[in-house]
Amino acid sequence: MKPSVLKFVLAPVCFVLVLLISQVIFKGARVDLTEQAIYSLSQGSKNIVRNLEQEVTLNLYFSDKATKDLTALRSYAKRVEELLQEYVLLSDGKLKLNLIDPEPFSEAEDKAAEAGLQAVPIATGDDVYFGLQAKNSKGDESTIGFFQPDKEPFLEYEISELIYRLSQTRIPVVGLMTSLEMRGGFDMQRGGTTPPWAVFEQLDQLYDVRWVEDQIEEIEKDIELLIVVQPSSLDDASLYAIDQYVMNGGKLIAFVDPKAEGKQPSPMGVDDIAINPLQPLLQQWGVLYDDSQVVIDAQYGLTVSMGQGMPPVRHLGLLGLQADGLNPNEVATGELETVNLASAGFVAPTADATTTFDALLWSSTVAQTVDVNRYNMAQDPRQLMDGFEPTGESYVLAARLSGQATSYFEKAPVELENPTQHKTNNDNINVMVVADSDILTDRLWVQVQNFFGQRIVQPWADNGALANNMVEQYLGSNDLIAIRSRGRFARPFEVVQDLQQQAQSEFYENEQALQRQLEETEQRMAELETQRDKDSLTLSPEQEATLNGFQQEKLRIRKALRDVRHELDKDIESLGSWLKVLNIAIIPVLLTLLLLLLARLTLRKTRTS
Repeated sequence: MKPSVLKFVLAPVCFVLVLLISQVIFKGARVDLTEQAIYSLSQGSKNIVRNLEQEVTLNLYFSDKATKDLTALRSYAKRVEELLQEYVLLSDGKLKLNLIDPEPFSEAEDKAAEAGLQAVPIATGDDVYFGLQAKNSKGDESTIGFFQPDKEPFLEYEISELIYRLSQTRIPVVGLMTSLEMRGGFDMQRGGTTPPWAVFEQLDQLYDVRWVEDQIEEIEKDIELLIVVQPSSLDDASLYAIDQYVMNGGKLIAFVDPKAEGKQPSPMGVDDIAINPLQPLLQQWGVLYDDSQVVIDAQYGLTVSMGQGMPPVRHLGLLGLQADGLNPNEVATGELETVNLASAGFVAPTADATTTFDALLWSSTVAQTVDVNRYNMAQDPRQLMDGFEPTGESYVLAARLSGQATSYFEKAPVELENPTQHKTNNDNINVMVVADSDILTDRLWVQVQNFFGQRIVQPWADNGALANNMVEQYLGSNDLIAIRSRGRFARPFEVVQDLQQQAQSEFYENEQALQRQLEETEQRMAELETQRDKDSLTLSPEQEATLNGFQQEKLRIRKALRDVRHELDKDIESLGSWLKVLNIAIIPVLLTLLLLLLARLTLRKTRTS
């Protein structure tokens, strides 16, 4: 056999052998060159997977055949599958992934429905399943009902949280300290009992909520999260207990408020609600909070009714935050749309803060602060508009703190009989501060109805979801807290988008001008037709000529409209054609020429040596 023929035969064989060997040698090897490393798991997810104490089976249900025409959803499903495979790869055999196509009327479809996955109907009449069921070795189950593409930035958090939840073997314990009647109480003005707040019922159903008195010496050690909502007063021993709870790694969510409207008025008429005992602790941890100031906002101010026969007015102290007032990159706020607050204060990082200050909620720039006493004296919301001068500054209404912090106390208070060992600092505290407690009251987010003895809760804002997200985030491990929203896998063609926007802008202007001409022409034609009906059955020669002219003009304008619409996509089609030529012809030719050049240079070098 000639050497050239032998080379021709051996080349493909060697190529296949190299592929097979590389599959074995480099199995599991990954190189993620994307800007935000979106194909790599964060360190928090890696720690959660590696610390799994029991095996977990992941069943990914995706209606493959039913979605053959839904390319965007299929592409997202592929990315979810690849991300799950990354989890499996790092789990050292503790995670197992099954891919299931729940075809209609199949056993797999029954199992998907039984697991609680959501069936979404599509235009073809089929139901599409795209969810995840996870089951641990003890038989505990948890699900993600449907992977919504618009929640892609939180995909890794959802999956990691699901796996972490399955690794837990008991109900988390939440401590609640408050001076407000969150568990229900007695209305002094109406003379009757009041029901528990919906947000308290929501937490009580999910967690082991324990009431923490405001005069304590130590927080119970099995409390994993402490929620403090507008405490009325705290002595040094109680402040020290909260301080040491945080210094020892406890997680804290604090709701502080310059004016807690949800507090029952004092029988003696003495209002002490603006005095917040947590202020020194917050300042020590790097947060400035001034309980003498209330934020008023003309952009987010809600419209309120003034009674029968009176026009509604905008209340600058009742804020309805929209998506642009919520941090889209935080797990607690990223998926929310509307959050309402009342007479809220603001927080800011101190100049010497050692902690990291991440804003969760903020006002618009059409806002200012007013003294709480002036705010209290305003009996009519319109009085807040008097002298309103926005500062152009956006005020942070809630924030998350992390990082290194030191204790407010140098040592334990002398009144403590059996103080625990004093902890002076913590390298990574976990604290959230919300400068409003009314955000938790029912009137700002939920309608509660009594239906045959059952309380039916119908939310109309996301306040309850915000509280639940904050609690869920802090009840996870530190690894789970560290997982932030990720970048999107989808990479839009920015040049194409710019061309589309430019073309649409030009198209809109031309279309509007032509549309106006068309309407004027049609109106004048209609007037001529009306004249024919009134005066006679026929038009004069001049009128007939005018009508024919209008008809020709109408045809010309309609043709011009079609041309404008055709021009809309011409630049994009031209760019697409160039990209196709570049990918199909030019790049392969250049690569081939480059390889031939390298081969020639190598051959020449070999001959020379």
